[in-house]
Amino acid sequence: MAAADKAHKPAKAQNVAKKTNGAAAGLRGSRRRRLIPAACTAGAAALLLAWGGIAWWTTQHIASGTTVSGVDVSGLSPKEARDRVSKGVGDQLAQPVTLTVGQGSSELVPAKSGVSVDTDASVKRLTGFTLNPLTLAQRLGGQRTDAVVRVDSTALRGALEDRVGTMANGAVSATVTLKGTKPVTTPASNGIGLDVDASLKQLDGTWPLGKKTLAMAEGTAIPAVTDEEASKFVDGTLTPLLSSGLTVNTAGTGAQSKNPGAAAAFSPQDTAEMLRISADGGTLSAGFDSTALRDAIVARVGQVETPAQNATWKIDGSATGAPGARPQYLPAAQGKVIDTAALSASLIKAGTSATDAAGRTVTLPMVVSEPTVTTPQNEWGISEAIGEFATPYNSGDAPRTQNLTRGAELVNGTVVKPGEVFSLEKTLGEVDYDHGFADAGVISNGQHVDSLGGGLSQVATTVFNAGFEAGMDDTEHHAHQYYFDRYPAGREATLWTGKLDVKFTNSTSHSVLVQAWLDGEQIHVRMWSTKYYDVSITSSDRFNFRPVSTERKSGPGCEPYSGGNPGFDITVTRTRKHDGKALPDDVLTTQYAADNDIVCS
Repeated sequence: MAAADKAHKPAKAQNVAKKTNGAAAGLRGSRRRRLIPAACTAGAAALLLAWGGIAWWTTQHIASGTTVSGVDVSGLSPKEARDRVSKGVGDQLAQPVTLTVGQGSSELVPAKSGVSVDTDASVKRLTGFTLNPLTLAQRLGGQRTDAVVRVDSTALRGALEDRVGTMANGAVSATVTLKGTKPVTTPASNGIGLDVDASLKQLDGTWPLGKKTLAMAEGTAIPAVTDEEASKFVDGTLTPLLSSGLTVNTAGTGAQSKNPGAAAAFSPQDTAEMLRISADGGTLSAGFDSTALRDAIVARVGQVETPAQNATWKIDGSATGAPGARPQYLPAAQGKVIDTAALSASLIKAGTSATDAAGRTVTLPMVVSEPTVTTPQNEWGISEAIGEFATPYNSGDAPRTQNLTRGAELVNGTVVKPGEVFSLEKTLGEVDYDHGFADAGVISNGQHVDSLGGGLSQVATTVFNAGFEAGMDDTEHHAHQYYFDRYPAGREATLWTGKLDVKFTNSTSHSVLVQAWLDGEQIHVRMWSTKYYDVSITSSDRFNFRPVSTERKSGPGCEPYSGGNPGFDITVTRTRKHDGKALPDDVLTTQYAADNDIVCS
C-alpha cells in the first residue's frame, strides 16, 4: 500500500502541472483575442478622426485649383471666396448679353434685369460640411463649379417685355396713302417676335453664365398697324374728311382787320394735298402740313399774321443820314400768328363729324407769338463809336459801285453779341444776280478779270479795319496777292465765297452794332458799342521790294495787263489793353507779289 502510494504521487503532480500549463495557454489566447478588437477599434477611431479633420478643414479652406464660374478661389477662406465670387460673377452679370430671335436682337444687362449671384449658396457647395469621401476628394483635388445664379422672374419678364418691340422683325404694318382724294391701303403681314412666356420657361429660374448671345423663344410679331386698324382709319377719318369741302372763316378773329370777313375755302382735292398721314406709335392719324396750311390761308385771304419782333438795334445807312446817325433801339414786341396745330385739329374734327357746310366751317385760330430776344436797351452796351474805317472807291465804275452799295446795305445794322463770330460771307449771303450783285474786276489765278461780286474785297478790307481798330479778335482774314494803293499796306483783306472770308470775334462783354454806308467817294464802316480795349496799331517800313517785270502768256484765257505796284513785305503790329492789362500783340506780316505786266501772244 505504502509503495503503491509512493508510486502514484508523481502522477498527480504531473496532472497538476499539465492543468497549470493549459490554464496559462488559455489565458494567453484569451488576451490575444481581446487585443485584436481593441487594435481595430483604435485604428478606426484614428481613421474617423482624420476623416473628420479633413472634412472640417474643407469647411474653412478652399483647395488650390478651385474655380466658381471661372472665378479663381484657390486658397481662400469662405468669406474671402464669397467676396471674390460676388465681384467676379457680379462683373460678368454686369456685361450686356445679346438676345436674339429670328433676325431681331437687343442687348440686356442681366444685373439690371433681375439676375443676381447667390454667393452664399455658390461657396457653400465648396465649404459645406460633408463626410462624403467622393465630395471630399473632389474638394481636395480642386474643382470647377458653377455659381448659383438667381433669377427674379418678375423683373426679367419686365425686361423682356420692354424689348418685344425692338426684337420683332419681319412684321409689316398696313399703310394708307392718298391717290388724289382716294385712300389706298397696303395690307399688313405678321413677323417673328419674342415669346416672353416661353423664354422665361426656357431660362427656368437660372441664367447661363459666360454666354454673350442667347437665342430666345420665337413667337409671332403683330404689326404696329393691322389691316383692321387701317380699314377703321379709312372709314372713320379719310372718307368723311374728303367727302366735301372745308371752310376757314377769319371773321371775329385777330386777323379780320387785315381782310374783314374773308374766308378760305378748300375743296377735297385741296385738303388731300395738304394732308399728312402718319403712324406714330402704331396709331394712324391725319393732320395738315403746317406750312402748306398757312400758305393756303394767306393765298386765299391775304397776310393775316404779324410776326413777333425781337429786341434789336438799327442805324441809318444812307449817304446823307449815316454820318451823323446814332443807333436806335427797337424793343421786343409780341406778334399774332395762325395757330396751325389748333386749325388742323379743328378741320379734322369738322371734316369727320359734319356733313353740312355750316358744320364743316371753322374759325381761324390766332395765337400770340412771343419774341425770343427781349434784352432791355441798357444791357446791350451799344452807346458809342469804338472803331471806324473808310477806303476810297471810283464811283465811275458802275458795276463795282453796285457791288459795294449792296454789300454795305447787307452789312449795315448787323449786331454781334459778346462771344459771337462775325462772318462777312455769311452776312452777305448768296452773291448772285438775283440778290443785287454784278460782274466787276477781281483777281483770279493771278489775272485781272471780271467776275460776279467784284469789289466786295473792298467791303472786306473796310470791315476788317474797322473791327481791327475797335479791338475785335482777328479770327480770319486774307491779304490780296498784289498791293492796291486804295488800301493801307498790310491791313487789307480779300473775299472769295466758299474759300476766303473775313471773320472777327467779339471778345468784349458788350454787343457791337456794325454801321456801313457809301457817300460817293468812300465806303465807311463804323462799330458801335462800349469801349473795352485801348488799341494801338503801328506799321513797319516796307522791305524786301520786288520790282515789276513783264510776263508773256498765251492761250484763250490770257488777259493783257499794263501792270501795277511792285511787291514788298510789311509788318503791322496791334497792341490791346483792357483795364491796364496787355493782351498778346497781333503781328501781321504780309508779302505782296509784284503786279507784273502781262503780254498775251
